[in-house]
Amino acid sequence: MAQSAAAAASAQAGQAGPGASPAPATNVPPSISLSPAVIMARGAFGQGLTQTLTLTNNTSLEFAFELQAEDVVIKDGKRIFVAAGETANSIASSAVFSQKLVIVKPHSSSSVDVRLTLPADTKLRAVVAIFHGTNKLPTSTSSVGMTASLGALITFNLSDNVKLQPEALRVAPASESSNLTISQWVTNVGTEPVLPDGMAVLLNDKGSLVSKIPLSAQRLLPGERLEFSAEYPDQLQRGDYKAMCTLQFEGKTLTSDAPFNVR
Repeated sequence: MAQSAAAAASAQAGQAGPGASPAPATNVPPSISLSPAVIMARGAFGQGLTQTLTLTNNTSLEFAFELQAEDVVIKDGKRIFVAAGETANSIASSAVFSQKLVIVKPHSSSSVDVRLTLPADTKLRAVVAIFHGTNKLPTSTSSVGMTASLGALITFNLSDNVKLQPEALRVAPASESSNLTISQWVTNVGTEPVLPDGMAVLLNDKGSLVSKIPLSAQRLLPGERLEFSAEYPDQLQRGDYKAMCTLQFEGKTLTSDAPFNVR
């Protein structure tokens, strides 16, 4: 199965291999990171995926994590995590970890392999591999404990049924406390995950370009509904304008527009 991966948090510069304990950099704030944070895989039903996940502990404490997988289900347009096996044709129930418990010493890293097999005819397209922290960390009140847990999202594209349904484009005028905002809700009505690349454009009444503003990329799972938005930081002169929003994904393009007036 072909795959690509993108980490939400980059590894520290000059970091040694898994398990090593390099001298901590004094100018790096304490952190715990998991890489890659997102894995995008393509394949077919019945195929398997093996992925290496690396957790880096850039703190002065030793941390222990238990490994588990949960299915990602969309309910009312939003994601929820469901325990392995509770959903028909669960992907998470196929998860096999090379280790079930990981201990990461201070200023070191540790890697774990996870293998997933796609059940036949599953409607699920995402699973999360969770490093569930077992340490109890004190808080400022010293009476409440908390744990640190991290997860890697793994998505699967298994067909060409990729389709987005945009809602009406909206323009919120600038005020004394906020910038002009262009926004649009979009729903993934296909069966596969989508990661649109978007751009918002402002045109004046003569059709000339006023500004181009990138839209923050957001991944939509099947059935998920998200809002894409962009802010124009400058002041517009009085007059008539048109806002346009373009989303590109999987070789397809969606364009919406809305006229507005600045008085």
